Amino acid sequence: MDIANYSSDSRAVIKNAKEVAAQLRHVEIEVEHLLIATIRHEGSEVESILNQLGKSVGFIESAADGYLKDQTKKSTVTNPTISPGVQEALMQAVEEKGKLMDALVEPEHIFIAIFDPKSKLSGFVREKTELTKEDLYRAIADSKSVAEITTGPASADGKPAGEGEKKISGTLRYCVDLTNKAAAGEFDPVIGRSKEVQQAVQILLRRRKNSPVLVGGAGVGKTAIVEGFCQAIIDGAIPKALQNVKVMEVDMGALVAGAKYKGEFEERFKTLVSEVVKSGGKIVLFIDEIHNITTSGGSGGTDAANLIKPALARGQLRLIGATTEEEYIKCIEKDKALDRRFEKVKVEQPNYDDSVRILQGVASKYEEHHNIKYDPEALCSSVKFAQRYLSERNLPDIALDIIDEAASEFDVKKEMASQRIPVMFEQITEITELLKKCDGKTPEKCGEDYEKLTTVYDKFSRSLDMLDDHWGYRLQVKSGGNE
Repeated sequence: MDIANYSSDSRAVIKNAKEVAAQLRHVEIEVEHLLIATIRHEGSEVESILNQLGKSVGFIESAADGYLKDQTKKSTVTNPTISPGVQEALMQAVEEKGKLMDALVEPEHIFIAIFDPKSKLSGFVREKTELTKEDLYRAIADSKSVAEITTGPASADGKPAGEGEKKISGTLRYCVDLTNKAAAGEFDPVIGRSKEVQQAVQILLRRRKNSPVLVGGAGVGKTAIVEGFCQAIIDGAIPKALQNVKVMEVDMGALVAGAKYKGEFEERFKTLVSEVVKSGGKIVLFIDEIHNITTSGGSGGTDAANLIKPALARGQLRLIGATTEEEYIKCIEKDKALDRRFEKVKVEQPNYDDSVRILQGVASKYEEHHNIKYDPEALCSSVKFAQRYLSERNLPDIALDIIDEAASEFDVKKEMASQRIPVMFEQITEITELLKKCDGKTPEKCGEDYEKLTTVYDKFSRSLDMLDDHWGYRLQVKSGGNE
């Protein structure tokens, strides 16, 4: 048995199994000792699996304990050895790890191996618990481990893969892991929002009423604040109490999609909230358009709001919401019980200077995407023109749209020009040759060449007009050494 294949949790389970056997004064560590140690271990997925199957930890433990107490192999030895049955179970756990495509053996893999038909688990325990390996696989398919969500899957060297590693770890079924996206560098830099991020952090650290709601107009950067918070977690620029949390964005569309029966959406949402509560504060939920969970906000919203109220009131669930001022007043403020459980964070539209700094900070991302370079004056102008002509929309979103659209238009026109210009050079060559042929002759004398010259010139003229229309003053003809 290569201990490097086992996570720290699994090693703790094996150690605890040895202690269970020693307490009962048994000579060897049997599979039943391993079973008791596995279900006693806190923070693993085993308890979640048992809950889904309608079995309690106490019930399984009493069945195994009842069998062990009838065993007569008593000894004064305080260091029991591992029985062949346990060795086989631990080796089987390695196979279960491979089937579930996990990096290391976790307690749930040991739990599945214990109930493998080939294991040495007693028939008494199997009959008493009425659990099969197939039951466990069905349950584990419906619920990913909270431990994996909060810390990320372990790597081959036994260390958590979450720290600085740019890959997406296991996620809750209906959520997207924003902290892993931040670690992967998928977010734009967040500029000028340190005050709002700090305010959200302070609210999250409170004992009660620890769920901020970001309220502001569309496009002011509410989601960007959450992304900035995630980036701060990855960079370690956050209080210690929040340094290892995962921010999970709830996909409300996925929660509702495929819910065929009455109450199915509510059951999904309840399970989601339950897993977050069980994480012990290691998961912070983010719900964009949070007004949709209320009666006025959307279909089925009333039950979703009522499901989170108890957890919010006790401070067990930390949630970040985002919505507009109008929707907040209409949907959340209207529900006084829900409103009391949130702390409002006002997100204002940035001023001209802050908007320019935001554009300067994210311009490199757009330049890389479009393979262009923005003139500094163009960035300033995008904000100025947005304020002047598109005042009904909010900065910085509209200014970002302008520079993105301008670069996209530039790409299209550049591509068209690169195709048209070589053709135009060929047309110029052809026109020059035809002019030589027609030089000094009347149209009647060079009728065919003249008609051909007229056709080619018309095509060239249309192409030139199109370039002029696309590029305007940038389209200049070199003349006398000047452009």
